[in-house]
Amino acid sequence: IAAHVLSLCKTDDELQRCGHELIMYQKRNLFNLLKYMKYLVDTMNTNNITWGVGRGSSVSSYVLYKLKVHKINSMFYNLNVNEFLR
Repeated sequence: IAAHVLSLCKTDDELQRCGHELIMYQKRNLFNLLKYMKYLVDTMNTNNITWGVGRGSSVSSYVLYKLKVHKINSMFYNLNVNEFLR
């Protein structure tokens, strides 16, 4: 999942942000959650199921934005991922 997320990055800033977040996810043993979220989003896209824009502290995760779990660009809004992964 880490390789996939990093492959979605287009700039060095995105790579650094995702790399930092992925380390945080790894330390908390959350890679399986990221894999599931990618599966869920892919399944919903395949079946034309609409879900929300995003809410709560999860929108501070740029990795979740890259996986299209939500539609809030946390780098654009300068949101701190520590609000989500405490």
